[in-house]
Amino acid sequence: MNKIRTNPLIPPIGGGWARAGLFTLFAILMATVAQAQTAGGSGAQVPGDRNSEPRTRTWSIYAEGGLSWATDVWYPNLDAKRSYKQSPAVGGGVDFTIRPWVRVGAEYLWSRYRREQRFSTLDTRSVPVKAYGNYLMNYHNAKLGVGFNVMELWPDRQARWLNIWAGTGVGYTLARGNEYGIYFSTTQTQDGTTVAIGDKAAVNNSSAVTITGNVRTENRHEKFGKPYIPASLHVEADVSRQFTVGVKGEMDWLLNRKEIAPKNLVLALATIRYHFVPGKAKAMKRYHDEQAAALNDRMNALQRESEAERARADKAVADRERMRRENTDLQRRLDDCEKSRPTAAAMVEQPSHVVQFDHNSSYLSREESDRLKAFARGVKGRKLSLLAEASTPGTKDYNQALSERRLQRVIDALVKEGLARGDLKPALAVGSQNGIPTADGRRVTITAE
Repeated sequence: MNKIRTNPLIPPIGGGWARAGLFTLFAILMATVAQAQTAGGSGAQVPGDRNSEPRTRTWSIYAEGGLSWATDVWYPNLDAKRSYKQSPAVGGGVDFTIRPWVRVGAEYLWSRYRREQRFSTLDTRSVPVKAYGNYLMNYHNAKLGVGFNVMELWPDRQARWLNIWAGTGVGYTLARGNEYGIYFSTTQTQDGTTVAIGDKAAVNNSSAVTITGNVRTENRHEKFGKPYIPASLHVEADVSRQFTVGVKGEMDWLLNRKEIAPKNLVLALATIRYHFVPGKAKAMKRYHDEQAAALNDRMNALQRESEAERARADKAVADRERMRRENTDLQRRLDDCEKSRPTAAAMVEQPSHVVQFDHNSSYLSREESDRLKAFARGVKGRKLSLLAEASTPGTKDYNQALSERRLQRVIDALVKEGLARGDLKPALAVGSQNGIPTADGRRVTITAE
Protein backbone atom coordinates (compact mmCIF):
# COMPACT_ATOMS: atom_id res chain seq x y z
CA MET A 1 0.00 0.00 0.00
CA ASN A 2 1.40 3.32 -1.00
CA LYS A 3 0.51 6.30 1.17
CA ILE A 4 1.37 9.57 -0.51
CA ARG A 5 0.96 13.04 1.02
CA THR A 6 1.71 15.89 -1.32
CA ASN A 7 1.91 19.43 0.04
CA PRO A 8 3.04 22.22 -2.26
CA LEU A 9 6.04 24.30 -1.20
CA ILE A 10 4.62 27.14 0.88
CA PRO A 11 6.10 30.60 0.13
CA PRO A 12 8.46 31.88 2.82
CA ILE A 13 6.70 33.55 5.69
CA GLY A 14 9.15 36.46 5.79
CA GLY A 15 8.46 37.56 2.18
CA GLY A 16 5.33 39.56 3.10
CA TRP A 17 7.14 41.21 5.98
CA ALA A 18 9.99 42.19 3.68
CA ARG A 19 7.68 43.77 1.12
CA ALA A 20 5.81 45.68 3.83
CA GLY A 21 9.10 46.85 5.39
CA LEU A 22 10.50 48.02 2.07
CA PHE A 23 7.27 49.86 1.21
CA THR A 24 7.25 51.56 4.63
CA LEU A 25 10.93 52.53 4.31
CA PHE A 26 10.33 53.95 0.83
CA ALA A 27 7.37 56.00 2.09
CA ILE A 28 9.45 57.34 5.01
CA LEU A 29 12.34 58.25 2.70
CA MET A 30 10.04 60.10 0.29
CA ALA A 31 8.29 61.99 3.09
CA THR A 32 11.60 62.92 4.70
CA VAL A 33 13.06 64.16 1.38
CA ALA A 34 9.94 66.26 0.75
CA GLN A 35 10.22 67.73 4.24
CA ALA A 36 13.92 68.47 3.73
CA GLN A 37 13.20 70.31 0.48
CA THR A 38 10.82 72.70 2.26
CA ALA A 39 12.94 73.15 5.40
CA GLY A 40 15.88 75.53 5.50
CA GLY A 41 19.37 74.35 6.43
CA SER A 42 21.38 75.83 9.28
CA GLY A 43 24.62 77.73 9.26
CA ALA A 44 25.63 81.26 8.23
CA GLN A 45 29.12 80.65 6.95
CA VAL A 46 30.32 81.42 3.48
CA PRO A 47 29.47 78.37 1.35
CA GLY A 48 32.51 76.37 0.36
CA ASP A 49 32.98 73.45 -2.01
CA ARG A 50 32.65 69.77 -1.15
CA ASN A 51 36.42 69.40 -0.72
CA SER A 52 36.79 71.80 2.20
CA GLU A 53 33.53 72.09 4.15
CA PRO A 54 33.06 69.50 6.95
CA ARG A 55 29.57 68.44 7.97
CA THR A 56 28.66 69.08 11.59
CA ARG A 57 25.28 68.57 13.28
CA THR A 58 23.56 67.45 10.07
CA TRP A 59 21.02 64.73 9.32
CA SER A 60 21.23 62.25 6.43
CA ILE A 61 19.27 59.28 5.11
CA TYR A 62 20.56 56.44 2.96
CA ALA A 63 19.46 53.40 1.00
CA GLU A 64 21.58 50.29 0.51
CA GLY A 65 21.54 47.07 -1.45
CA GLY A 66 23.80 44.12 -2.22
CA LEU A 67 24.49 40.55 -1.13
CA SER A 68 24.56 38.64 2.14
CA TRP A 69 26.08 35.36 3.37
CA ALA A 70 25.16 33.28 6.43
CA THR A 71 27.84 31.14 8.09
CA ASP A 72 27.50 27.95 10.13
CA VAL A 73 23.86 27.36 9.28
CA TRP A 74 22.60 24.17 10.95
CA TYR A 75 21.13 22.93 7.65
CA PRO A 76 23.95 21.36 5.59
CA ASN A 77 24.23 21.67 1.79
CA LEU A 78 24.49 18.30 0.01
CA ASP A 79 25.01 18.42 -3.75
CA ALA A 80 23.21 21.80 -3.73
CA LYS A 81 23.39 24.79 -6.05
CA ARG A 82 26.35 27.10 -5.41
CA SER A 83 24.11 30.12 -5.93
CA TYR A 84 22.30 29.25 -2.70
CA LYS A 85 25.32 30.45 -0.71
CA GLN A 86 24.54 34.16 -1.24
CA SER A 87 21.29 36.12 -1.13
CA PRO A 88 20.02 39.63 -1.95
CA ALA A 89 19.96 42.29 0.78
CA VAL A 90 18.28 45.72 0.84
CA GLY A 91 17.70 48.33 3.50
CA GLY A 92 18.27 51.88 4.63
CA GLY A 93 18.66 54.13 7.63
CA VAL A 94 19.08 57.58 9.09
CA ASP A 95 22.22 59.14 10.64
CA PHE A 96 23.03 62.27 12.62
CA THR A 97 26.58 63.62 12.23
CA ILE A 98 27.58 65.14 15.57
CA ARG A 99 31.10 66.08 14.53
CA PRO A 100 33.02 65.50 11.30
CA TRP A 101 34.48 62.37 12.91
CA VAL A 102 31.46 60.78 14.66
CA ARG A 103 27.85 60.03 13.77
CA VAL A 104 25.04 57.96 15.26
CA GLY A 105 22.02 56.41 13.61
CA ALA A 106 19.47 53.66 13.13
CA GLU A 107 19.27 51.08 10.31
CA TYR A 108 16.87 48.47 8.95
CA LEU A 109 17.96 45.67 6.56
CA TRP A 110 16.14 42.73 5.00
CA SER A 111 17.82 39.63 3.55
CA ARG A 112 17.53 35.84 3.41
CA TYR A 113 19.64 32.73 3.35
CA ARG A 114 18.86 29.39 1.72
CA ARG A 115 20.16 25.85 1.89
CA GLU A 116 19.34 22.79 -0.29
CA GLN A 117 19.94 19.05 0.03
CA ARG A 118 20.11 16.93 -3.11
CA PHE A 119 21.18 13.38 -2.30
CA SER A 120 23.20 11.48 -4.89
CA THR A 121 22.41 8.18 -3.10
CA LEU A 122 19.74 7.26 -0.61
CA ASP A 123 20.41 5.30 2.57
CA THR A 124 17.47 2.92 2.75
CA ARG A 125 18.61 1.43 6.03
CA SER A 126 17.08 4.36 7.96
CA VAL A 127 13.41 5.11 7.81
CA PRO A 128 12.05 7.46 6.69
CA VAL A 129 14.58 8.10 3.89
CA LYS A 130 15.14 11.77 3.12
CA ALA A 131 15.25 12.28 -0.66
CA TYR A 132 15.25 16.12 -0.87
CA GLY A 133 15.39 19.15 1.43
CA ASN A 134 15.11 22.94 0.98
CA TYR A 135 15.52 25.44 3.80
CA LEU A 136 14.69 29.18 3.33
CA MET A 137 14.88 31.83 6.05
CA ASN A 138 14.02 35.54 5.68
CA TYR A 139 15.47 37.81 8.33
CA HIS A 140 15.02 41.46 9.35
CA ASN A 141 17.88 43.31 11.04
CA ALA A 142 17.31 46.48 13.08
CA LYS A 143 20.21 48.19 14.80
CA LEU A 144 21.40 51.33 16.55
CA GLY A 145 24.97 52.17 15.63
CA VAL A 146 27.80 54.65 15.95
CA GLY A 147 30.43 55.38 13.31
CA PHE A 148 33.87 56.96 13.48
CA ASN A 149 35.53 58.66 10.50
CA VAL A 150 39.10 57.33 10.45
CA MET A 151 40.04 59.85 7.74
CA GLU A 152 39.87 62.58 10.40
CA LEU A 153 43.03 61.04 11.89
CA TRP A 154 44.87 62.19 8.75
CA PRO A 155 47.05 65.18 9.72
CA ASP A 156 46.20 68.47 7.95
CA ARG A 157 43.44 66.79 5.93
CA GLN A 158 42.17 69.06 3.14
CA ALA A 159 40.10 66.90 0.75
CA ARG A 160 36.92 65.96 2.60
CA TRP A 161 35.11 64.32 -0.27
CA LEU A 162 36.47 60.86 0.71
CA ASN A 163 35.57 59.37 4.11
CA ILE A 164 36.06 55.95 5.71
CA TRP A 165 33.68 55.14 8.57
CA ALA A 166 34.30 52.30 11.03
CA GLY A 167 31.13 51.41 12.89
CA THR A 168 29.64 49.20 15.57
CA GLY A 169 26.55 49.15 17.79
CA VAL A 170 23.85 46.71 18.85
CA GLY A 171 21.07 45.08 16.84
CA TYR A 172 18.31 42.51 16.81
CA THR A 173 17.51 39.90 14.15
CA LEU A 174 13.99 38.65 13.64
CA ALA A 175 13.92 35.62 11.24
CA ARG A 176 11.10 33.50 9.86
CA GLY A 177 11.13 30.76 7.26
CA ASN A 178 10.42 27.10 6.53
CA GLU A 179 11.97 23.77 5.64
CA TYR A 180 10.49 21.75 2.77
CA GLY A 181 11.43 18.05 2.55
CA ILE A 182 10.54 14.90 0.59
CA TYR A 183 10.78 11.59 2.48
CA PHE A 184 10.44 7.90 1.44
CA SER A 185 9.30 5.28 3.93
CA THR A 186 9.45 1.61 2.75
CA THR A 187 9.24 -1.29 5.22
CA GLN A 188 8.65 -5.01 5.19
CA THR A 189 6.74 -7.05 7.77
CA GLN A 190 7.83 -10.68 8.07
CA ASP A 191 6.83 -13.12 10.80
CA GLY A 192 5.25 -10.24 12.70
CA THR A 193 8.40 -8.05 12.56
CA THR A 194 8.53 -4.77 10.59
CA VAL A 195 11.95 -3.57 9.39
CA ALA A 196 13.27 -1.30 6.73
CA ILE A 197 14.07 -2.77 3.36
CA GLY A 198 17.79 -2.46 3.16
CA ASP A 199 20.73 -4.11 1.48
CA LYS A 200 20.35 -7.30 3.57
CA ALA A 201 16.65 -7.77 3.04
CA ALA A 202 15.75 -11.41 2.26
CA VAL A 203 12.39 -12.69 1.07
CA ASN A 204 11.70 -16.47 0.63
CA ASN A 205 8.73 -18.53 -0.43
CA SER A 206 8.11 -20.14 2.95
CA SER A 207 6.74 -17.04 4.69
CA ALA A 208 4.29 -14.24 4.00
CA VAL A 209 5.86 -10.81 3.53
CA THR A 210 3.97 -7.50 3.44
CA ILE A 211 5.83 -4.53 1.85
CA THR A 212 4.53 -1.02 2.63
CA GLY A 213 5.82 2.17 0.98
CA ASN A 214 4.87 5.84 0.93
CA VAL A 215 6.22 9.18 -0.23
CA ARG A 216 5.72 12.11 2.15
CA THR A 217 6.30 15.85 1.71
CA GLU A 218 6.64 18.09 4.70
CA ASN A 219 6.72 21.88 5.12
CA ARG A 220 7.92 22.83 8.61
CA HIS A 221 8.00 26.46 9.79
CA GLU A 222 10.94 27.93 11.71
CA LYS A 223 11.52 31.27 13.46
CA PHE A 224 13.91 32.86 15.90
CA GLY A 225 14.90 36.27 17.28
CA LYS A 226 18.49 36.99 18.36
CA PRO A 227 20.53 40.06 19.37
CA TYR A 228 23.75 40.66 17.50
CA ILE A 229 26.86 42.84 17.53
CA PRO A 230 27.73 44.48 14.17
CA ALA A 231 31.09 45.62 12.84
CA SER A 232 31.23 47.59 9.58
CA LEU A 233 33.59 49.49 7.31
CA HIS A 234 31.99 52.07 5.04
CA VAL A 235 33.90 53.92 2.29
CA GLU A 236 32.02 56.99 0.98
CA ALA A 237 32.69 59.62 -1.67
CA ASP A 238 30.80 62.91 -2.02
CA VAL A 239 29.42 63.61 -5.48
CA SER A 240 27.74 66.87 -4.36
CA ARG A 241 26.86 68.72 -1.18
CA GLN A 242 23.73 66.60 -0.81
CA PHE A 243 24.62 63.19 -2.28
CA THR A 244 27.22 60.60 -1.30
CA VAL A 245 27.86 57.13 -2.77
CA GLY A 246 29.77 54.33 -1.10
CA VAL A 247 30.47 50.66 -0.53
CA LYS A 248 30.01 48.92 2.80
CA GLY A 249 31.15 45.67 4.33
CA GLU A 250 29.61 44.37 7.56
CA MET A 251 29.74 41.28 9.77
CA ASP A 252 27.12 40.57 12.44
CA TRP A 253 27.84 38.20 15.33
CA LEU A 254 24.62 36.59 16.61
CA LEU A 255 24.51 36.14 20.37
CA ASN A 256 23.05 33.09 22.12
CA ARG A 257 22.29 31.55 18.74
CA LYS A 258 21.62 27.97 19.92
CA GLU A 259 19.63 25.71 17.59
CA ILE A 260 18.84 26.99 14.10
CA ALA A 261 20.31 30.52 14.04
CA PRO A 262 23.53 31.00 12.02
CA LYS A 263 26.75 32.11 13.64
CA ASN A 264 27.45 35.16 11.48
CA LEU A 265 25.76 37.27 8.84
CA VAL A 266 28.14 38.84 6.30
CA LEU A 267 26.99 41.74 4.09
CA ALA A 268 28.48 43.50 1.04
CA LEU A 269 26.42 46.56 0.11
CA ALA A 270 26.40 49.62 -2.12
CA THR A 271 24.94 52.80 -0.57
CA ILE A 272 23.58 56.16 -1.67
CA ARG A 273 23.11 58.88 0.95
CA TYR A 274 21.22 62.17 0.98
CA HIS A 275 22.42 64.92 3.37
CA PHE A 276 20.01 67.53 4.66
CA VAL A 277 22.27 70.50 3.91
CA PRO A 278 21.37 73.46 1.71
CA GLY A 279 22.50 73.42 -1.90
CA LYS A 280 25.32 75.74 -2.92
CA ALA A 281 22.92 78.16 -4.62
CA LYS A 282 20.73 78.35 -1.50
CA ALA A 283 23.75 78.71 0.78
CA MET A 284 25.18 81.50 -1.40
CA LYS A 285 21.81 83.25 -1.49
CA ARG A 286 21.51 83.04 2.28
CA TYR A 287 25.07 84.31 2.72
CA HIS A 288 24.56 87.30 0.42
CA ASP A 289 21.19 88.06 2.02
CA GLU A 290 22.87 88.12 5.42
CA GLN A 291 25.67 90.33 4.10
CA ALA A 292 23.12 92.71 2.58
CA ALA A 293 21.19 92.79 5.87
CA ALA A 294 24.43 93.54 7.77
CA LEU A 295 25.27 96.38 5.36
CA ASN A 296 21.74 97.74 5.68
CA ASP A 297 22.05 97.71 9.48
CA ARG A 298 25.39 99.50 9.20
CA MET A 299 23.89 102.13 6.88
CA ASN A 300 21.04 102.70 9.33
CA ALA A 301 23.52 103.10 12.19
CA LEU A 302 25.59 105.58 10.17
CA GLN A 303 22.44 107.50 9.26
CA ARG A 304 21.50 107.76 12.93
CA GLU A 305 25.03 108.96 13.77
CA SER A 306 24.82 111.51 10.96
CA GLU A 307 21.50 112.81 12.24
CA ALA A 308 22.94 113.12 15.75
CA GLU A 309 25.96 115.04 14.41
CA ARG A 310 23.66 117.29 12.38
CA ALA A 311 21.63 117.99 15.51
CA ARG A 312 24.81 118.90 17.43
CA ALA A 313 25.93 121.14 14.57
CA ASP A 314 22.54 122.89 14.51
CA LYS A 315 22.79 123.41 18.27
CA ALA A 316 26.28 124.90 17.88
CA VAL A 317 25.00 127.28 15.19
CA ALA A 318 22.11 128.27 17.46
CA ASP A 319 24.55 128.87 20.35
CA ARG A 320 26.76 131.04 18.15
CA GLU A 321 23.74 133.05 17.03
CA ARG A 322 22.65 133.49 20.63
CA MET A 323 26.15 134.68 21.64
CA ARG A 324 26.21 137.07 18.69
CA ARG A 325 22.89 138.56 19.75
CA GLU A 326 24.11 138.88 23.35
CA ASN A 327 27.32 140.53 22.15
CA THR A 328 25.31 142.93 19.97
CA ASP A 329 23.02 143.70 22.90
CA LEU A 330 26.04 144.33 25.14
CA GLN A 331 27.53 146.66 22.57
CA ARG A 332 24.24 148.50 22.27
CA ARG A 333 24.02 148.88 26.02
CA LEU A 334 27.59 150.19 26.13
CA ASP A 335 26.74 152.66 23.38
CA ASP A 336 23.63 153.78 25.28
CA CYS A 337 25.73 154.31 28.39
CA GLU A 338 28.16 156.40 26.42
CA LYS A 339 25.38 158.52 24.93
CA SER A 340 23.58 159.00 28.27
CA ARG A 341 26.60 160.51 30.07
CA PRO A 342 26.81 164.32 30.48
CA THR A 343 29.14 166.17 28.16
CA ALA A 344 31.47 167.07 30.99
CA ALA A 345 31.61 163.55 32.16
CA ALA A 346 32.27 162.43 28.62
CA MET A 347 35.33 164.62 28.65
CA VAL A 348 36.62 162.73 31.67
CA GLU A 349 38.68 159.72 30.66
CA GLN A 350 37.13 156.43 31.79
CA PRO A 351 39.74 154.34 33.57
CA SER A 352 40.15 150.79 32.21
CA HIS A 353 42.39 147.81 32.88
CA VAL A 354 43.40 144.65 30.93
CA VAL A 355 44.25 141.41 32.72
CA GLN A 356 46.44 139.29 30.42
CA PHE A 357 46.44 135.45 30.59
CA ASP A 358 48.83 132.82 29.23
CA HIS A 359 47.79 130.47 26.41
CA ASN A 360 45.22 127.87 27.56
CA SER A 361 45.33 129.18 31.15
CA SER A 362 42.86 130.83 33.51
CA TYR A 363 45.34 131.55 36.33
CA LEU A 364 46.73 134.98 37.18
CA SER A 365 50.47 135.44 37.12
CA ARG A 366 52.09 137.26 40.09
CA GLU A 367 52.68 140.34 37.97
CA GLU A 368 49.10 140.46 36.66
CA SER A 369 47.76 139.89 40.19
CA ASP A 370 49.72 142.85 41.55
CA ARG A 371 48.58 145.11 38.70
CA LEU A 372 44.95 144.09 39.28
CA LYS A 373 45.18 144.86 43.02
CA ALA A 374 46.55 148.33 42.27
CA PHE A 375 43.73 148.99 39.78
CA ALA A 376 41.11 147.76 42.25
CA ARG A 377 42.27 150.20 44.91
CA GLY A 378 41.87 153.08 42.45
CA VAL A 379 38.32 152.24 41.36
CA LYS A 380 36.87 151.09 44.66
CA GLY A 381 33.29 152.26 45.00
CA ARG A 382 32.72 152.56 41.26
CA LYS A 383 30.75 150.25 39.00
CA LEU A 384 32.81 148.09 36.65
CA SER A 385 31.96 146.17 33.46
CA LEU A 386 34.01 143.10 32.54
CA LEU A 387 34.53 141.35 29.18
CA ALA A 388 36.44 138.02 29.10
CA GLU A 389 37.89 136.63 25.86
CA ALA A 390 39.85 133.61 24.51
CA SER A 391 42.02 133.37 21.37
CA THR A 392 40.85 131.35 18.38
CA PRO A 393 42.99 128.12 18.69
CA GLY A 394 40.78 125.30 20.05
CA THR A 395 37.10 124.52 19.71
CA LYS A 396 34.48 127.20 20.34
CA ASP A 397 32.92 125.31 23.25
CA TYR A 398 36.29 124.91 24.95
CA ASN A 399 37.21 128.58 24.41
CA GLN A 400 33.84 129.67 25.80
CA ALA A 401 34.41 127.66 28.98
CA LEU A 402 38.00 129.02 29.22
CA SER A 403 36.81 132.65 28.99
CA GLU A 404 34.20 131.99 31.70
CA ARG A 405 36.90 130.64 34.05
CA ARG A 406 39.09 133.71 33.36
CA LEU A 407 36.15 136.04 34.11
CA GLN A 408 35.47 134.25 37.42
CA ARG A 409 39.17 134.55 38.44
CA VAL A 410 39.11 138.32 37.96
CA ILE A 411 35.77 138.75 39.77
CA ASP A 412 37.05 136.74 42.76
CA ALA A 413 40.22 138.88 42.89
CA LEU A 414 38.22 142.17 42.80
CA VAL A 415 35.82 140.99 45.52
CA LYS A 416 38.80 140.00 47.64
CA GLU A 417 40.09 143.59 47.31
CA GLY A 418 36.82 144.99 48.69
CA LEU A 419 34.68 145.59 45.61
CA ALA A 420 31.00 144.59 45.78
CA ARG A 421 29.77 141.89 43.45
CA GLY A 422 26.75 144.03 42.65
CA ASP A 423 29.10 146.66 41.19
CA LEU A 424 30.71 144.15 38.80
CA LYS A 425 28.04 144.25 36.07
CA PRO A 426 27.74 143.54 33.28
CA ALA A 427 30.26 140.68 33.33
CA LEU A 428 30.35 138.72 30.04
CA ALA A 429 32.48 135.88 28.69
CA VAL A 430 32.47 135.73 24.87
CA GLY A 431 35.02 132.96 24.21
CA SER A 432 36.74 133.30 20.81
CA GLN A 433 33.89 135.10 19.11
CA ASN A 434 36.06 138.13 18.35
CA GLY A 435 38.33 135.85 16.28
CA ILE A 436 41.66 137.10 17.68
CA PRO A 437 44.37 134.41 17.35
CA THR A 438 47.12 136.31 19.26
CA ALA A 439 47.71 137.17 22.92
CA ASP A 440 45.31 140.14 22.54
CA GLY A 441 42.51 137.62 22.60
CA ARG A 442 43.59 136.00 25.91
CA ARG A 443 42.44 138.69 28.39
CA VAL A 444 39.75 140.21 30.56
CA THR A 445 39.01 143.89 29.90
CA ILE A 446 37.72 145.93 32.92
CA THR A 447 36.05 149.31 32.29
CA ALA A 448 35.02 151.70 35.12
CA GLU A 449 32.09 154.09 34.84
